[in-house]
Formats: sequence, structure tokens, C-alpha cells
Amino acid sequence: MSAATVLAYKRMPTEVVEPVMQLINWLLWVVLLFCLAWMIISAGRLWSAMRDDMAVNDASHGIVMSLIGAVVASSASAIALTVLPT
Repeated sequence: MSAATVLAYKRMPTEVVEPVMQLINWLLWVVLLFCLAWMIISAGRLWSAMRDDMAVNDASHGIVMSLIGAVVASSASAIALTVLPT
């Protein structure tokens, strides 16, 4: 066995990377729009709950989950950019 192992790395052609990155960008926009819509709905539910009886419901959970979803989607895009170099 050799002490140094050389891994062969061949860059993907631009004709392959560009459509994949375009698809990832479109999916990111869809996910971020979904997270924004869910946050607006959850904020309305939270406002309604606070206005009526000051009870904490799962609307605050929806707000937190939409923010976490937006962070995860943005991170996935950055990871894809490092894995698929142009």
C-alpha cells in the first residue's frame, strides 16, 4: 500500500452544472416563499391567540420552524455551490 493516495477529480462540464444550479436556485426560491407564507400565517395565528386569551399555541412554533427552514434552505444552496464548482 502506498502512503499517499491520489484521488482523481474531474470537473463536471458547464453544460451539466448550469442546469443543476438553475434548478437549485428555483427550488430555493420556492422553499423561501413557502417559509415566508408559513411565517405570515403563523404570525396571524399568534396575534389572534394573544388578542383573545393570551394563550401560547403552536403558532410560535410555526414561526420558529419557518425561520429554521429558511436557514436550512439557504445553507443547502451554499453546500451545493461548494460541491458543484463552476
